Amino acid sequence: MKKIPMLLLVFCPYLYLATVILICAMENGLSNDILCTNMYLFIGLVCAIYLPNAVYAFLLPKLGYQSRQILFWNMLLKLMHIPIYLVIFLFGTLMLLMIVGIMMIPFLVIFDYLLLLASSIYGISGAAAAVKEGKLKKSSAVVFCLLQFFFTLDVISAICLYVSVRNREKA
Repeated sequence: MKKIPMLLLVFCPYLYLATVILICAMENGLSNDILCTNMYLFIGLVCAIYLPNAVYAFLLPKLGYQSRQILFWNMLLKLMHIPIYLVIFLFGTLMLLMIVGIMMIPFLVIFDYLLLLASSIYGISGAAAAVKEGKLKKSSAVVFCLLQFFFTLDVISAICLYVSVRNREKA
């Protein structure tokens, strides 16, 4: 039960993207109506999945999760989202070929960054918990947390953060 919000954060972006592609395929391309429908679907995704996950990430230490568990989920989320970032990049490249598709580019950038933020909250929560547990220095936590806000560096940060906390537990 405790893992359901995290699992939703892993799979819902894929479901959303598949829905958008399916709608575009059924309507034979993009139109203003499709863009509006996609916007409403996205707002629903943010309100139903992203925002509750952001709150949930900070509740995890209070629910008994150790920093290592939270950081493991952060790393897993980051790694599981790599394919969707690649698909969106390719989809955005294709959209550049259509005049109406160019209007989708800002939306795709916002989608990508909000997904990055939603998963980065777990890294920030885990780093804060690791500092409280004495498994991570405060200066290291600040650097790792800042890296969570940049594409590619967030994945590297998530892996390094998890490995460093895991190694501190073993020592």
